[in-house]
Parts: sequence; C-alpha cells; structure tokens
Amino acid sequence: MSDFMMSQVQGLLGKVADDIDRMSRTNAGQTEMLLEAINDLAANIFATQSVLIAVLREHPVDAKTVKDFITKQVTAAGTDAPKTLAIVDLLLADAKK
Repeated sequence: MSDFMMSQVQGLLGKVADDIDRMSRTNAGQTEMLLEAINDLAANIFATQSVLIAVLREHPVDAKTVKDFITKQVTAAGTDAPKTLAIVDLLLADAKK
C-alpha cells in the first residue's frame, strides 16, 4: 500500500476513533441525565406515597373499590395491571400500621 493510501486510512481511522469518543461522551451525558430524572421521579413517588399513607390512616378506603376502579381503567385500555394492584395492597397495609 502506498504512503498516500496509508495516510488516508490512518486519517479515516482517526476520524472514526474521534466519532466513537464523541458518541461515548454524549451517551455518558445522556445516561447521567436519565439517572438524575429517575432519581427525581423516585423521590417524587416516595413523597407522594408517604402523604397518601398519612391520609389513608385518617381516612381508610376499601381495597376492593380501589382495585375494581384500576381494573376497569386498564381493561378499557386493553391491558392489565398486576403490579399496580399489588402496590394498592402494600399502601393499604402500610396505612394500617
């Protein structure tokens, strides 16, 4: 391979390396932003659950009524919500403590 061709290949490989490095840094920044957003969401959910439990301790609700409402809503959307129904049980159990 001629020196000219070799320098062309080296130049292209250098550009590819730079592009990969730039993508890596961009990806790391986006990952950091995503993790921060998840952390904010978790804090919000925890605070909301805490307030809800305090309210439920003063004003109990019927689990069946809540679960029937959830089931009706998600069935209309063509899905189910086993995790949501399980969380209802957890929240109501915490409210009884």
